[in-house]
Amino acid sequence: MNYIFAFCLAFNSTGFLQTFSDKRQPVSSEENYSAYHRTIAQAHIRIAHQDYKEALDLYEQVFKSYRFVFLKDYKVATQLALQLGKQEVAFIYLKKGMAAGWKLKEVKKVNFLKNLQRNPAWEMVEKQRDSLQSVYQKSGNGELRSIVKRMFNKDQRKALLALFTFSAKRQDRYAEKKFAPHSEKQFAELRRIINAYGYPGERLIHNRYWASVILSHHNSISRTYNLNDSLYPAIRPKLLRAIESGELTPEEFVRIDDWYIASTSSGQEKHFGHLISSLTRKELEKVNQLREEIGMISVETANSLIDLQSQTGMNFYFPSDFGKKITIVN
Repeated sequence: MNYIFAFCLAFNSTGFLQTFSDKRQPVSSEENYSAYHRTIAQAHIRIAHQDYKEALDLYEQVFKSYRFVFLKDYKVATQLALQLGKQEVAFIYLKKGMAAGWKLKEVKKVNFLKNLQRNPAWEMVEKQRDSLQSVYQKSGNGELRSIVKRMFNKDQRKALLALFTFSAKRQDRYAEKKFAPHSEKQFAELRRIINAYGYPGERLIHNRYWASVILSHHNSISRTYNLNDSLYPAIRPKLLRAIESGELTPEEFVRIDDWYIASTSSGQEKHFGHLISSLTRKELEKVNQLREEIGMISVETANSLIDLQSQTGMNFYFPSDFGKKITIVN
């Protein structure tokens, strides 16, 4: 099986980076995001048990301790506050979310938050929309965002050419002969970005999808190619450090890493469980251990939250490729 094209179907590089100087800022010991992610994971466990107050307390603990907060966490905290009847608190996190990129038109589509629109304080949200959006637009690196977006678009176009091959053998040949040289150039660009600026995710370019897809494509070229690849194993430690610095979420890392393991093991290794639909009890124990090491929730907690979304109408904002339950078999 050729994994790159399975991945692409499920879902303009430039030379500007040659002049980048090292603009990375050291991460203070107080802002090690490994603790951030583990605290959010604990909050998810509390949510799964419907201990909403305890969960919100954990979110508030994170918000007080870290300067940068991932948007999904403001979104969940807003809903938790509303679930607890704390509309004033919900408005606080709603506005913080808007300053972090949550568009008002998106907020209005969240059925669970409809009650906020009937509160007199909603008028102030409408009035502050532009100023909150301005805060978001002034943060991040716009030039770098444009570069990574062009890289992503180029990657997608190159991968989609596989549609014109009609056998697994031909797809492997295309991947190794045509896509791999392109991917190696993309990889070199991303490596220079990471070395100069840090990992280009939500914190840096306001997008936590593009770079992870580019790296996932590289990690799923073919089993033969990826078994002999030296680029990803060399950059993997930098990605783990990017989790600690708040540049990369555990889910992004899992998306990248699981494709490498799937490709090199021909799909036999379950790893973080991102690409499979079922696990045995023995496999589950290993998957959960790996998840815990990077601050990610267990399979059972994720399954419970997916059920709770249907029951309550709350949205826990799983990435689209993480939003399906995993069956546990004996």
